[in-house]
Amino acid sequence: MVSFRSYLSFLLMLLPLYLTQSLPATAQTTASVVAVIDGTAISSVDLENKIRLLLLTTGKSDNAENAKLYRDEALEMLIDETLKIQAGRSLNPESLTQATTTARAFFENIYADEILSATERLQAAGIRASTALDQIKADIVWTGVLTQKFRRQFAQVDTLANAERTKILADLSAPQYKISEIVLMPIPSRPLAKTHELVEQLEKAISDGADFNAIAAQYSMSGSSKNGGNIGWVQAKKLPSDILQAIENTRLSEKNIVLLKSEDFSYIFRLEGYREFGFNDPRLDTVSMARAVLMLPPNISEEAKDAQISKLKAEAEKINSCDALRKYHLSLGSEVLGQINNIVIEKLENSFQQLVLGLKVEEASDVIQTADNELSVFMICSRVKEAPDIPSLEKLKEAEFNKLYSVLSLRYLMRLRRAASIEIKTE
Repeated sequence: MVSFRSYLSFLLMLLPLYLTQSLPATAQTTASVVAVIDGTAISSVDLENKIRLLLLTTGKSDNAENAKLYRDEALEMLIDETLKIQAGRSLNPESLTQATTTARAFFENIYADEILSATERLQAAGIRASTALDQIKADIVWTGVLTQKFRRQFAQVDTLANAERTKILADLSAPQYKISEIVLMPIPSRPLAKTHELVEQLEKAISDGADFNAIAAQYSMSGSSKNGGNIGWVQAKKLPSDILQAIENTRLSEKNIVLLKSEDFSYIFRLEGYREFGFNDPRLDTVSMARAVLMLPPNISEEAKDAQISKLKAEAEKINSCDALRKYHLSLGSEVLGQINNIVIEKLENSFQQLVLGLKVEEASDVIQTADNELSVFMICSRVKEAPDIPSLEKLKEAEFNKLYSVLSLRYLMRLRRAASIEIKTE
């Protein structure tokens, strides 16, 4: 009788041939096995694609030197993905298939850009789409594993979410931050010093223009990772004091990336919005505006421009209604629209928000230069205070879930690592 171990060895001998034959015609790499986790093989093709994905998301050049630097991190990620999928299949053999539809939605949100779909963008970089998609599937499957294994802990989520909703309703004017997160924790293969080094490298990559959401999807250990690290609006007083202080300092410095390191967790936050008065913030008002736009000739001198500004300002001071401003706009011959309807102030560019917030209804603004050859005067025609957009109970449950997820995920994954047979093949 052929033993299981002999049969497995035979399959592993065939794996390089199978993988080579199943690669696209453009691929020249001969596949080999780089690791085996409880009988599941990770191929060199899997590893190479994972390395390329990490290089793409961190904005690094795809060269041999960088590939070597990222190899160990990429392999550790693939091992964790394998363990997550194995745990999910042991509880529900169909779990990976069932995760596909949800995973594709997250995949597009994280990796697509304004021009290319997620698949097109990755393929253009020589990366199989399945490399990113499979990680998202693994995280979705892993969520199911944790909720089954830790039913008692996650049973508290409903109670915590309801309590949070009660607190929000009791103080609708509490300041809020809109943030996204990347959460890292030390693991046996990446101790504290290496974790701090990694989080600094990621922060630098983001500051240099790397995609925050894609990095969160690859690296973050929070439950928000599958959604690109997005958290949304959070009451400032709900944040731990050290995190709140770091975020507040960043806001006041007019930056938007926060790096915070400790012995337990390391964080990168992206600050995406601030509401001084929470759900009662005037930035949530909806406005309609009229405007008069004067197009300046190309290469106009500063002296001539100043003269046009003075003239436009003098005319605007005579206008006291939106109808009059719209008529004046038509007389200037501009092709841009003279009316902007039903826009939330918060959706406007930051400096323009301040302009609008400082205006009364049917009060003309100062003359501002809105483009290289464009002068404008604005007037608010109507301003409506909308009802507070309180987060749904499901959204609050998700936030409470993610808090538990970060700790329980690492704890259980380390348990699986200790129990698993993990064989790393030498290069």
